[in-house]
Amino acid sequence: MTDDADVVLVGMGTLSTPVKVAIRQMRAEGKKVGFVRVRWFRPFAAKDLAETLGRFKAVGVIDRDFSLGSPYEGGILATEVRAALYPAANRPPLVGFIAGLGGREVTLPDVKKMSEMVLRAAEGKPQPATTWIGLRE
Repeated sequence: MTDDADVVLVGMGTLSTPVKVAIRQMRAEGKKVGFVRVRWFRPFAAKDLAETLGRFKAVGVIDRDFSLGSPYEGGILATEVRAALYPAANRPPLVGFIAGLGGREVTLPDVKKMSEMVLRAAEGKPQPATTWIGLRE
């Protein structure tokens, strides 16, 4: 569901099911959100991903990990996607998310919250570079 999407979420692995369900619900509400699933990490398809993601107004990257010492205190996928987009002619805003740590589920409300933040980034409203989702306070 990326053909007419304004924004996309990017993720790997077990995120696919809850993200796809949430996106179908948001599509029914008229929100143009899509999902790009990265099927393998290495070799990283930087050029292909940059070409694909460059056509959207904003990108949200969901990681189920934390990369200690990484730029923007994000996950490994967000760091790689940022690097892939760096030389691109059209570089949409990128919002990173860390969710599902410690075996926690990534829920539909979590995905909707992330999508709303990416939609706000597409409107030019500043968003944090990395947001942690679903942590106990």
